[in-house]
Parts: sequence; C-alpha cells; structure tokens
Amino acid sequence: MMGHLTRELSAVVDRYIQQRPRSAEIYQRAVEDLPDGVTHDKRFMTPFPTYIQRAKGSRKWDVDGNEYVDYVMGHGALLLGHCHPEVTQAVVEQVQKFTHPGGSHELEVEWAELVKSLIPSAEKVRFTSSGTEATHMAIRLARAYTGRKKIVKLEGHFHGWHDGVAKAQTPPYDRKTPGIPDEISDLTLVSPAKLESIEKIFISDRDIAAIIFEPSGASYGTVPLPEGFVQGLKDLCDRYGVLLICDEVVTGFRWSPGGVQALAGIKPDLTTLAKILAGGFPGGAVAGRADILDLISHASDPAKRIVHQGTFNANPVSAAAGVECLKIVGSSDVCQQAASKAAVLRSRLNERFEDLQIPGCAYGESSICHIIIGEEVPNRVRGDLQRPDLPEDVLRTKGTNQQLMWLFDLAMMNEGVDLFSGSAFVSSYHTDEDIDLTIDAFVKVVSELKNEGYL
Repeated sequence: MMGHLTRELSAVVDRYIQQRPRSAEIYQRAVEDLPDGVTHDKRFMTPFPTYIQRAKGSRKWDVDGNEYVDYVMGHGALLLGHCHPEVTQAVVEQVQKFTHPGGSHELEVEWAELVKSLIPSAEKVRFTSSGTEATHMAIRLARAYTGRKKIVKLEGHFHGWHDGVAKAQTPPYDRKTPGIPDEISDLTLVSPAKLESIEKIFISDRDIAAIIFEPSGASYGTVPLPEGFVQGLKDLCDRYGVLLICDEVVTGFRWSPGGVQALAGIKPDLTTLAKILAGGFPGGAVAGRADILDLISHASDPAKRIVHQGTFNANPVSAAAGVECLKIVGSSDVCQQAASKAAVLRSRLNERFEDLQIPGCAYGESSICHIIIGEEVPNRVRGDLQRPDLPEDVLRTKGTNQQLMWLFDLAMMNEGVDLFSGSAFVSSYHTDEDIDLTIDAFVKVVSELKNEGYL
C-alpha cells in the first residue's frame, strides 16, 4: 500500500518508485505494523519512504544502493556528520564496558561540566532522554518555582509533543489538539512573535509562570524572529517577573558553541537542549539557574520538590557520545565551518534561482538552509539571504503550493540529495563537492519541474 497521490503520477514520482523497489517492499511490511508505516511524523512520505542502510560523513545509502548527500543529518543532531571517528570510538569503548549500570557514572558528571562550560546560563544541569522530555521538565520546574499555572508559547514554535506545548504548532493556531483536554490546553496561552502582544498577555494575566520560545524563530528558523526580539523578550520577562525558557534543542551547539544565547548576550532562566548535545544518540537536558534546578534536589522544600526519574537519563552510551562531541565543539571551529558552508549553499542556490528565473529562494541562518519554490520573493538577492520578504504563513509552509514542494523533495532524492522537508542541516563534514552536487541536482530538478508544468 502506498500513500495517497493528489494527481496522476508525474515523471518525478515514477522515477522515485522505479529507483526504490526494495524500499517499496519494506514499506508494504511496515504499514501492517506501524501507523502510516513510520515512526516519526516527518518520516511519512508519499508514495513511500526511502529506507536507509548505512551512512558515513556527509553521505548515506539506501537499501536499493542509491547514494545521497544527506542534509537531514539526524534531524539536525549530527553537526559532525555520520559516524564521526572520535565519537564512534568513544561509543564502542563504552559499549564494551557497560550500557546501563543501574547507577551513577563519571561520564554524566563530565557531560554536565561540558554543558556548563559552553552554555552561558547553565549553572546546573539535569539530563533527560529527549528534547520533548526536556521542555516538559522545564515547564514543570517553572510552575513549581513561581507557584503559577500558565505558560506562554509563540505561534508555530515547536517544543516537542507533550500536552503543555502541542497546541499552536501549525495553523490555524486556535484549533484544538486531539487528546488534550481543554482544562490542560487552556493553561497554555499563545502569542504571535511580537513583543507588544506578549506584553499585553503579561499585563492582563498575572498567573504566567514562563514563556518558552525557539530563539531561531518558528520551526528551527523557518519563520525568523524580528531583529532584536531575543533581547526584547528577555527584558520583558525581567520586567514582569516571568521566567524565560529558551528552547535551544536545535540551536544549542550549532549557532555557536554556546547557542543563540551566547551570540545574543542573554542568560535565560532555563535552557532546553538535545540533538547535538548527545552526539547523535538519544539525550536531552535542562540547564539554567541553580535555584530553579535545585527544586529537583532532595534537600529542597518538599512542598515544591520536583520528582524526576528516567531509566535512560544520562545513559552512558549517550553520555560517551555527548562528551566527545561537545569536546570537539568547544575546542574547534566546527560551528563556523558548518555555518560557512551553509552560507555558500544558500548563496549559490539563490544565484541559480536568478539565472533560471525560477520563483523562490534559499534563506536561513547559521548552518541551516531553507528552500522555497514557486513564490515571488521581492528581496531575493544573488547571494545569502536571512529572511525573505514573504508573509509568515507562506514561510511556515515553505510556499503555498505543497504539491510542488513535495515533488521538489522527491526529485532531489532522485538526483542524490536528501533534504529535510525542503530544508538542509549542513554539517562540518559537508564538502565543496557535496555543494557542487547539490547545485547540479537543483538545476536538473527545477528544469524537470518546469518542463512538467509545475513551475
């Protein structure tokens, strides 16, 4: 069984299917056992997903032998590329010692020390198994510390899938989230990324414990924040006594070794981390003010104390990978390497948009590149672009023609480039050759889509 197609097969879809007979077979099995045949919403693909067999550096290979320049990079977790030799060696050595001692181990202390040395606001650290768990813990800490019930989140910002943050991830933002009772959902207030709107909420409701946001902008920078927003939000929180939770699950150790907060010169009350934190293995953390994190301590006031278990918190294998990864991040220029390559990728894509007179653009910050196809961009340039002059709803969906973006992703895979829903996480391992291949693929793909009448 294949996913639903919205129109007759195009040459792009036909080629995708022909190149992947083994993936099609595996998908036939998967739909019998897994909802949609996948284990993550972002891995759902029509007509079926591609199944990966191995990966190394900036490349990966599927079960049919197709090779890709990989820009998914573990959903952004692999700043150092696949199977980095030093990280891999650390994991192999740890697996041979123990994978779960059922007790404390020295690596968890070293891991926390590295987080504290890199993240400006980190006075203490508590590890979790994922970014979702980290934001869940941060919100609970904020409520316990302030004695207030409500939180504020921004439209389109993603903080995991737990009940406190699941609402308003995609338009329409006032839509109810199935499975979450109104009594819980009503404790989360939603605001656009406008300081005046947030201030109105702070003034009108004195039961706000915290505000949580992505400092890159909604959905890892798909909708960039206005200039000066991060500092302005910190000032508002200080003025009204609201805790600031900075979700650096994506941006932490990527925008800089100290995340966005180091570049912006702010210290949020709490910071949530994951992805690069664990070097490509499962792992998350809450870092921040010691007086807030100490609510987890057995020495804290029993009336406010947060109970926090977790079978795989600071698992030694994840800790081994995380320690080695953060050592490299902190002692080298890998963040800048990746960011420089992403800037080159964005610039060269925009040059091709101009040369071919194709509507759309490439944009982004740090080591992320977002691509929009089929939209006229008034401020497009033959070079790097941080924020297109497009409405927020267009940015959120990467264009109004979703069928075109779907075909674009499939066609790029046909040419050996795997994007993350029209975006690219660039690693320090990506090469000039990878970028050349990507640009060549882009030219072939937009020409094909144009010939088929989609552009």
